[in-house]
Amino acid sequence: MIKRLVAILILIFLISVITIYFARQINWQDLGTVEYSLGAVSIPDFLPPPQITLLAVGDIMLDRGVELSVDNHGAGDFNFVFDKIKGLKSGADIMLGNLEGPVAWGGADGGGIYSFHTSPLILPVLKNLGFDVLSVANNHAADWGRTAFTETLDNLSKNNLLFVGGAKNYASATEPVIIEKNGLKVGFLGFSDVGPTALRATSSQAGILLASDPDFVGIINRASKKVDVLVITIHWGDEYKVNHNLRQENLAREAVLAGAKVIIGHHPHVIQDTEKSKEAYIAYSLGNFVFDQYFSLETMEGLALKLEINKDGVSRVEKKPIKINKWFQPSWMASSTESF
Repeated sequence: MIKRLVAILILIFLISVITIYFARQINWQDLGTVEYSLGAVSIPDFLPPPQITLLAVGDIMLDRGVELSVDNHGAGDFNFVFDKIKGLKSGADIMLGNLEGPVAWGGADGGGIYSFHTSPLILPVLKNLGFDVLSVANNHAADWGRTAFTETLDNLSKNNLLFVGGAKNYASATEPVIIEKNGLKVGFLGFSDVGPTALRATSSQAGILLASDPDFVGIINRASKKVDVLVITIHWGDEYKVNHNLRQENLAREAVLAGAKVIIGHHPHVIQDTEKSKEAYIAYSLGNFVFDQYFSLETMEGLALKLEINKDGVSRVEKKPIKINKWFQPSWMASSTESF
């Protein structure tokens, strides 16, 4: 009887020692990242990776024939333009577009044959549609001078719209706009490769950021290190050409090597090709989103891209073609999806 009791006590003691030993091997403060091992197999916890959805559209121009259509058919309300494209931002976390030309009351017409000067009344409409970031780097940015361009930046800020491709000075223009959503830090930069060089941002003057900047690669590289994913817009290419050119291809290659994960192109006014590599997704031109170029079918069409993005870049894209009617209202056409 005594021997049995001693054996039981010894067994209890051994179990206690073993339990205490293994308890000390577990990091109880790291329960959020516990991994369970089965032999050589490690099974991590199944938290989904951080991801956002970006909706990108092409050129937005609400002056000239578009404004005339709003006055004649929409009682002067710019919401008329978007009556056919309800739920534009549905399912997207961030929306991006190119603002073609100054949006200001002031400035002086530079006298160009195509000179845009859009009413600031469009900005609350774009904000209510869901736009978050607009590029101001394009060939029409200086149509009404530096004064109108500077006012455009102020008007965007007043309407809580972020902008890339230009700023009050060069240092600010080279800093990425950063939006953090769903645990992912997304940066945005903008460039123009078609001028106007006279509106180049300087250390003391507002202006745009040019793709011909000698520090083009450095600007992108430094920005990429501040975010999880860097998206850049470039105004580039040949107008009305459906194929991208060698200059676009070379700039895209430099940008990708410098750290850009997504490149969105504008300026040709027609849709150009897209390509996906291991490193990045490139859309050479999304064509027009709102414009009054009714002289061809190609210029009355555009492309919206709904991009699912994680730290590795684009994992899925929905291509959403757009048709612009005779009143310059965009509407959806049949979409298609690609996964990578």
